[in-house]
Order: sequence, then C-alpha cells, then structure tokens
Amino acid sequence: MKVLVIQNKMIGDVLASTVICEAIKLQNPDWEVHYMIQPNTFAVVENNPFIDKIIFFEPQKHKGFRKLVVYGLSLKIENYDAVIDAYGKWQSVLPSYFSGARIRIGFKKWYTSLLFTKTVIPEQNVEGSAIYHRLQLAEALVSDSKKDIFPKIYLTDDELKLAQESVATRLNITIPIVMISVLGSDSKKSLPAKYMAEVLDEIAAKKEVQLLFNFMPNQKAEAEAIYDLCQPETKSKIILDFYTKGLRTFLAILSQCDALIGNEGGAVNMAKALNIKTFTIFSPWINKSSWNMKNDEINHVSIHLNDYYPEIYNGEHPKKFKNQSLELYLRLVPNLFKDKLAKFVVSIT
Repeated sequence: MKVLVIQNKMIGDVLASTVICEAIKLQNPDWEVHYMIQPNTFAVVENNPFIDKIIFFEPQKHKGFRKLVVYGLSLKIENYDAVIDAYGKWQSVLPSYFSGARIRIGFKKWYTSLLFTKTVIPEQNVEGSAIYHRLQLAEALVSDSKKDIFPKIYLTDDELKLAQESVATRLNITIPIVMISVLGSDSKKSLPAKYMAEVLDEIAAKKEVQLLFNFMPNQKAEAEAIYDLCQPETKSKIILDFYTKGLRTFLAILSQCDALIGNEGGAVNMAKALNIKTFTIFSPWINKSSWNMKNDEINHVSIHLNDYYPEIYNGEHPKKFKNQSLELYLRLVPNLFKDKLAKFVVSIT
C-alpha cells in the first residue's frame, strides 16, 4: 500500500499532520508513506522515521485551476493507493482527486463530498482537536489507529552537538535558559508590548534565568521596543542577538532550552514536539482547546482571555472575535495570570 498525506502549508499544521503518517506506519510498517508539504516547512519533518518520501508543493509554480490539475495528474506516476488530505483547500483537493488514487480521504465539505471517496466529520468539543481531528483522518484508512500520538521533531546527533557547543560558548549553562516567543506572527497574535514587558519583568523577578528572544528578522524593531520597556534588571537577563541560521539550527538551540514562554504559534508547537516545557499566551481570537495539546498545568500551561472573562465569548467560537483581537488583548492584563506564571517560572530547572 502506498499512501500520500497532504498538508500544504503553515509550519505548525505541517508538524501536526505528521501524526497521520505515524499512525499509518505504526499499524502498517511495510506501507510506503509520502508527505506533501511546502519547501519552507521541511525543517520540522526532516529525519522523521514515519515518512518515506517528501513531495514538495510550490504554490507559485502550481497556481490556478489548470496548473493544479496538471500537478495532480503528474502524481499518477507514483501509483498511490490512497491520499489523505489534511489541508482541505483547492490546492490540495484538486491534486488529490487527479492523482489517480483509488481511496481519497478528507474532511467533509460540500466540495470534498463530491471529489473524495470518504469524508470525515470532525468530532466536536474535544481537547487538542488539531491533533485529534488529524488522527480521525488516519483512522478512516487504518481503523484502529492510536489516539495518544503527538508530533515529534527528530534532530541528529551532529545538530544537537553543534547546538550544545553554541550554547556553551554564548551562555552560562548552569543558569536556566528560557526561549521567549516575544511576538506572534502578527499583531492579532501578539500580546501588547507593554504587557509582554511586564511578563518578562515577572519572569526575571522570580528566577535567575537567561531569556532568548525569538522573533522574525522583520520584527526586530518591535522586539527591541519590548526590550526597551523592561526593567534594567530584566534587560540584563535578555539575549537579543542570539541569531540562528535556518529553522533546523533554531530547533537545535530550542532543544537546549529549559522552557519556552510567550505568544502561541509555531514555536510553541515545536517546543512541545521537542519535549520542552511551555507557558503559552493565546490570542483572544484563537481557539485554545484546538491547540492546547499536552496541557497538564505543570509542564505545559496556557492562558486565554476566555479563562478570565467567559462572558465576553458567551459560548461563541473565538474566531468570531478576530477583528476585535487588539481591543480584547487590552483586557488580558498580566496581573490576571501573574500567579500562574510565577508558579511555572519557579518550576523551571
């Protein structure tokens, strides 16, 4: 049996969908599993033992209906028996349909019902639904797949050795190292600068730590602005310029940290996949229960505005509040979760 799993983009989603590959391989080690992703997400799946081959999807190269059809037809050479589409948009649905696979599985939508042989209705009200729903897709092909699988990142011994040497050169390895996800992917997923500075001051006041700022190159000015808002004692514990070349190098450095604290996003999911402790601050418009995997209030802790002001949401899905996210963030004052954060920081060893 030869299977293609598709998750076209977003690093966190690509990492999450590796559970489908693992679930298939655990049940059928002799099956061949391919994984379609965009090239910029390769770092989180490199060396994954449950993936036999990576198929790259380049969105600019395959843009438009005709090119997607042609791309799908080009997949016929692989002779796939089954395709599992975890992405569920036209960029994946059309290649799935035209791949020639006898079995085509995806989430139930009006258009997937027409083009797929089996569709899955995501189960509602389950914690960690981002993973659970993907395992539902796997179960549509291998009926008794495990439900306790979690994404993992596989670093090589050489990568770990280089990271250890880099950390030992720049930092004091006797003092806990905390990666700070200081900014989200955009303002709607970033705690306001003043509040983030307060969070950092609280961390620095509770424990002797080294704080590594994680941000994208185009966010440097915003990261520096947060640094400037911090207390002098906090600033002395912040490392702003611990740069890494490439995502794999970042992952190796992250593996050497004792915890990650900050805005929800890809870095949090990578930390969990590396078994690093996390304290996650969710954006008001992101559904906490979907991505709140591994939460145990000890090693993985998270907070959301809904935890403190459920009346704002009144049972509505947080996504409906996306356009109000900046306004709602102002309600998420650090004093609300100060004790929870302090307890987590003290537990870091």
